[in-house]
Amino acid sequence: MRRLDCGTTGTTGRQTPPDWSAFGLLPPWDQVVELLAPATRPRSIQVKALGELRVLDGRRNLIVAAPTNGGKSLVGLLMLLEAVRRGRRAILLEPLRAIAREKYDELSPLVPGLGRLLGRPVEVRLTTGDYRLDDEFFSQAPPRSGELIIATPERLDAILRNAAHEDWVATIGAVCLDEAHLIGSTHRGPVQEFLLTSLLCRPEPPRLILLSATIGQPDRIQAWLAPCDVVHEGDRNPPLHKEVLALDPGEDPSQASVDWARRVLDDPGASALIFVYQTRSAEKLARQIHESIDGAAGPVGPLAYHAQLSMQRRREVREAYALGDCRCVVTTTALALGVNLPATHVLVRDSTFPGVGPLPTAELLQILGRAGRQDRAGRGSVLLRPEDAWQPSELSSALRDETVLPLTSSFDRSMARFSRTRPPNIAELEPLATAIAGLLARSPEEGCRLEDLEVFMRRSLGGSGLVGLLGPGLSWLCDPSRRLAFRDELGRYRLTVLGRNATKAVLPLPVAAGVGQLFRDLLSLDPEDDILAGWGPLDHLIALDLLSGRSPRLRSFSQRLGEQLEGWMEAHPDSPSVLYRRWIVGQSGFSRAEEVFGSLGLVPEANGKVDGVEAARRMAYLSVFRSVVLLERGRGQVIADLERRWSVTGLEGVEERWRDDVIWLATSLARTLELRCFYHHLVESCGANEGRIRRVRGILRQLRQQLYELQDHLKYCSPLGPVLRGLRRVINPGQGNLAGVQTIRRLEESGIRTLADLAKSTEEDLVRLGIQRRFAAQILTYVRRRLQ
Repeated sequence: MRRLDCGTTGTTGRQTPPDWSAFGLLPPWDQVVELLAPATRPRSIQVKALGELRVLDGRRNLIVAAPTNGGKSLVGLLMLLEAVRRGRRAILLEPLRAIAREKYDELSPLVPGLGRLLGRPVEVRLTTGDYRLDDEFFSQAPPRSGELIIATPERLDAILRNAAHEDWVATIGAVCLDEAHLIGSTHRGPVQEFLLTSLLCRPEPPRLILLSATIGQPDRIQAWLAPCDVVHEGDRNPPLHKEVLALDPGEDPSQASVDWARRVLDDPGASALIFVYQTRSAEKLARQIHESIDGAAGPVGPLAYHAQLSMQRRREVREAYALGDCRCVVTTTALALGVNLPATHVLVRDSTFPGVGPLPTAELLQILGRAGRQDRAGRGSVLLRPEDAWQPSELSSALRDETVLPLTSSFDRSMARFSRTRPPNIAELEPLATAIAGLLARSPEEGCRLEDLEVFMRRSLGGSGLVGLLGPGLSWLCDPSRRLAFRDELGRYRLTVLGRNATKAVLPLPVAAGVGQLFRDLLSLDPEDDILAGWGPLDHLIALDLLSGRSPRLRSFSQRLGEQLEGWMEAHPDSPSVLYRRWIVGQSGFSRAEEVFGSLGLVPEANGKVDGVEAARRMAYLSVFRSVVLLERGRGQVIADLERRWSVTGLEGVEERWRDDVIWLATSLARTLELRCFYHHLVESCGANEGRIRRVRGILRQLRQQLYELQDHLKYCSPLGPVLRGLRRVINPGQGNLAGVQTIRRLEESGIRTLADLAKSTEEDLVRLGIQRRFAAQILTYVRRRLQ
């Protein structure tokens, strides 16, 4: 192994003002700082922003660029509180729900003191659209109360899409976007770019604050946000020593990581973070370190931390690390944003991803920047294999110079390809079409002229280049196979009812278009509507699985899997699937799964082994399998039993996020489906009479109810899940706390698993089972009402 020194960023022992008042921080801000950051001295970035620029005295937008742990967050928070002090609402946008929740937990205890210092009541509210944890939907109205709102960009974007929320939006005085460099990412960037553009286009734009450790040259983004100031600090305190560890041919990167951890943890005051590419690598490497260095990593040893752990398990890992019971955490680069675990040493084991390429310099610097605790210097190391995309000397120079490309629009690459060689593909058009739909949704009555849309696009970071993509984006929305938008006789663009409902419900537009086309085909195919009348929860899950592409793989297709599914269908006549029975089931050459794909607007990919028809059959069978697993999990089946029955592993690691995705999609679909979405098709294409229209209205009402019940099953993973939802609907909140998940779990453990079981019980029966009397009364009150 060769070690290449990449220099040191930052210094120690710099001169800083002796206290906050030294650079003129006036009351109440000196006291607010003492409350938020007690017993601290100003960091350099804070001196520049609060002292030199006097950002609390003005209204200009601000970009704060400073290393990790450099003091950016305090600047942003103070600027938000300045808006609160003026009687405006302030919004802190965090990239992940987990980070938003941590920030909420951090600020909530400070609310009384903040209100006293600012001279007005202050309430902190968390809103992320997390139904499983917070009983909240993306498309739900914004919280009525709360002066300081902590949200994700996606949640605020959903609020802005609905014209009914205009009065609430008008109260926003400041918005702070954390991790602002994500504007340039293809995954998160479009939402953030168009969210900020929407705010900039308001008659009275709120003040915008962007925080980032790796933003590059800010000229373009500063011009976009004008009038805007930039405060930049490239120095770090404590310093960060950077190095590249170049492996020789044949050296094992995992063993090199174990050796690295052993050297680091020989120092009893050190702690280590190791970043790897894959979840299974995190688990495996944590075990290897544990077996090799025994108790040097703390009483509980090294631990893995990744997205496939439950939230409870991740919380346990963080607590063990904070207490020193674990001194080494192995995590994935995908969670780099959400790892708030300060360490003295950081190692990036995997810097090149198969099929993706090398991590860019900015992302590597972001990860390495997590090294360094309080006044102790940090050391960040990047391991390089001989076959990696980075060359050792090239990476060493990039880390030494800290070369970070300027922040650009996430659409820049698409625009460049479009202008040079070809029209944009569907994947490139979807985020732009979604943004256009969001604009159209805000003008449901008057619609939008092409000129209006052009003005918006020119105001975006993508600028005039995005105007050239408006035509393809509008064509995508107006395509007859999607029917999400149309151009009226006056030349104005409007959303169809389906497009408007889907946009307001934050249902991905390809999902809305696919379900819409499928239902129109079924309405045309079946004048008696028996197919839709027989539609069940399993059909919803299959359609959402195929259209979203977000489900875990779990296992490969096999003849054995087909036999298992047929056996399950025979054993569960109460869970029919018309999609399976009428189209999917069948051996090769006898299935009609490709017809389902055609209605959904999907094209199965053929390969050298199977043609498109067989590919559709196999993909459909895998979709049915995943849907069955999810349905059974929602009904309370234990994960270990599901893994054993269906020959899968790792379900515990993925099912929580999987359920979150499907809950979101099911809820959004339920809020989308209504008769008006299909009325024109029924009348004009099907010649439906009033009797059929009433029948279809009733069927759609039934399908919406199925989706709401499905979301509750997936939230609670219990057959009694709908009881909890029913309690929140029929019991007066003024009666105090309501029965929750633990109450339901206790009932299940006692053998009570259905409404019929509850109906046989008395209040005394439930109390004897350990249920609090008030909760027992609530449950039985609901059951009696439900069974009346």
